[in-house]
Amino acid sequence: MFYLDDFAYILRYGIPLLEKQGINVGTAGEQAKTGLFALFFLLLIPVLVGLFFLVRFIYRNTIGKKFQTTLIEDYRREAEGYENSGKFVSAAHVYETKLKDSKKAAALYEKGGDYKRAAALYDLIGISGKAKEMYERDGNIEGAAEVSMLEGDYEGAAKLYDKAGKKVDAAVVMERAGRRLAAIRAYREAGDYMNAARLLEAEGMLKEAAEMFGFNLRGRKPGTSNIEDFYKYAFKLEKAGEIQKALEVFKEIDRVNPTYKDVRERLQALASPSPETENLEGKTTLRSFIRSGRIEPKHCFKLWVQILKSLQEAYNSGRLSGSLCPDSIAIDAKNNIFFLDRTPSSAYVPPESIKGLDLDVRADIYSAGVILYEMLTGNLEGLGSVRVLDVAEDVPDWLDEIVIKCIKKVREDRYQNIEDIFADIKRLSKGKKEPDKTSGA
Repeated sequence: MFYLDDFAYILRYGIPLLEKQGINVGTAGEQAKTGLFALFFLLLIPVLVGLFFLVRFIYRNTIGKKFQTTLIEDYRREAEGYENSGKFVSAAHVYETKLKDSKKAAALYEKGGDYKRAAALYDLIGISGKAKEMYERDGNIEGAAEVSMLEGDYEGAAKLYDKAGKKVDAAVVMERAGRRLAAIRAYREAGDYMNAARLLEAEGMLKEAAEMFGFNLRGRKPGTSNIEDFYKYAFKLEKAGEIQKALEVFKEIDRVNPTYKDVRERLQALASPSPETENLEGKTTLRSFIRSGRIEPKHCFKLWVQILKSLQEAYNSGRLSGSLCPDSIAIDAKNNIFFLDRTPSSAYVPPESIKGLDLDVRADIYSAGVILYEMLTGNLEGLGSVRVLDVAEDVPDWLDEIVIKCIKKVREDRYQNIEDIFADIKRLSKGKKEPDKTSGA
């Protein structure tokens, strides 16, 4: 296209350019004639361009259109020739690529036995029934199932997935279709016991759900990677009324990680205490105090000292060592301490019990140290690896030192008796305002 800037350029530089090309422009008249010639030539260019587009337009709507029609007719004759000679796939290819007739091409692919391309075209143009048929005839059951899914025919899709051996996919589709029992069976056949258990539970079949969930854990032990699965299994057993089995699983978890979730509380809740020790009328367990939230350090200390004093008295009455935990300690309205006959979880059991050694007062000292740690921090996270001072506020250094010494792994390194604890309290808390008033040692 010609622009005014181009014209200005010619006026300014046209003549020198002509001279450079060997044209002698001597006089002003000659220069003017040459400039006019150059201008005429430049004005002629857009006219020629316009003529080109006009001729092309006329050609396309006359000779070109006729030629195009002739070309389509040639393609059609080519396709019909293939079809008449029994070369259906070749004919289908012409219809698909040159004549753009997908429906005719699909029919010819089908007739020629190319079910894969027939299925793809039927699927593309939305003829779902034929598409499924072609996918199946091609052996692509999954493709047929996907078409059924898109149509909302979940049961049909499930049957196709099942036929293809895709049990999990069949189960998922059956579940969507609302056929839970069929889905449960498919999940089980596929080895997906967890989903089978989920549906059984949704059907109210709690015992069967727990049993199904347990299939996934057969021959395995709780560990870091699967402890959550064992916890869920134990909870399902408890929910189904299988208390003894639930207890056994919770105990397995407790041996691996006694601080995991509420395993300690579940163990205590499921244990069957003896009738003579279970009368808690007017009493509250220490576990209930801890569960209600973090206790102020000064109150923790007072209560802990009272527990130690009551332990000394209990020893005189023949109480055996080795069963101290927040669930076995009860407190009445007058702050009297009572000891219940309950089995503690492994978090409160001293290391020597695992070695089969006879337990003595040092075992209770270990348990008491763990209990004090839990009272001060609100939980047992970090027990043995962090100091109380690192996770709790307003705890004096000397009280933290007492906790550390109580929970030493080697019992010879702990306090050897409760009297030694009271002596250390006096020594370490000297000059402090709080605990030395209540030690009572």
